[in-house]
Amino acid sequence: MKYYFSVLIFTLSLPMYSAQHFQLPKNCTVVETVYGDLDRDGKDEKVIVCNLNQTKDPKKNYSRVLYILKQDNSNQYQLFKKNTNILWGSKECGFCFEETSDPLVSISIKNNTLIIEQETHNNSRRTESYKQIFRYQSNDWYLIGSKYRYWDTCDFDYTYDINFSTQKINITKDTGSCDDIEDPKKNVSSFETYTYKFPKVTMDNYKATEIKFKPKLYFYY
Repeated sequence: MKYYFSVLIFTLSLPMYSAQHFQLPKNCTVVETVYGDLDRDGKDEKVIVCNLNQTKDPKKNYSRVLYILKQDNSNQYQLFKKNTNILWGSKECGFCFEETSDPLVSISIKNNTLIIEQETHNNSRRTESYKQIFRYQSNDWYLIGSKYRYWDTCDFDYTYDINFSTQKINITKDTGSCDDIEDPKKNVSSFETYTYKFPKVTMDNYKATEIKFKPKLYFYY
């Protein structure tokens, strides 16, 4: 009986070592690929950004999907995480300046976290950028940091930096003048810190959210 039990365990464990590596869908065109350790196991995960159903039309807005792949015991990459809502479409950059404009500024891995930066242009002067930091913990991908920045080329520059672990938000505001003759009175800088009870946000339930903190104070994450 012990012999058959051992054979059964060995047989069931074989797929773990002989499984084929993950293959991207045929309708996936790779846009970005980065490597780094996201779960602190000493092995690099592979993060891929894909355009879905991309054609030769550079002006078309293509949906995007995020794949996170993890190495198995035989160093083959297997699907670790798939997400379809955190990335904007390929042309969701607002007032896109060029045909090749892309809302995805960067995607990187640092300190075992996944960092995604995207931006959109309201017009030729004003830009909004969103930076999200995700960490794999408690078997899920949690938003632990966010930075929302809204700025004008000369009039103002507002930054809202959130730490979801400490429930703190740092707000930096710089204002200036767009006049040819600079007015020193318009050059004002301020820094404020607030505490806010943010909900726990995972990668799958994330959506751009507006928080109205005070009558004249609101921000996004």
